[in-house]
Amino acid sequence: MNTELIKQDYLNNKKLNDNELLLLFENILDHILRQNTFDNTLKSFYNYRNYKIIKKMFFERGFCITEELETKIQRVYDIELKLIKKESKISLNLGIFCVIFGAVYYILFQNEFGRAPFLFIVSLICLGGILVFRGISNLSK
Repeated sequence: MNTELIKQDYLNNKKLNDNELLLLFENILDHILRQNTFDNTLKSFYNYRNYKIIKKMFFERGFCITEELETKIQRVYDIELKLIKKESKISLNLGIFCVIFGAVYYILFQNEFGRAPFLFIVSLICLGGILVFRGISNLSK
């Protein structure tokens, strides 16, 4: 079967049969292993979002996994783990920066400019807290 036609069927939200889904999953695994990373663009087929959706569909159908396929899945899982750790660290660091910047800004300009900076500081600290929580929760997955 032609994988390009199967990709088009998937992108057009057509229901895939078991053989098509297996070929599509193996194709995406092979491409990720060749590139050693996911594609970063949304227009690309081999991005992390499509991989997650296809992986979920694959495991929901309960396929029998061969040893070769299991080793591919494990190697792609390691690549996926690196990507999640990288995104989580970025979120965590950005959140910590927002909290620290908000606290310093509050200490320096506590009574200087009225109420508007106080609202900015509170929203900055809240945003930082959300980013820190998101980074920690993604790392714990």
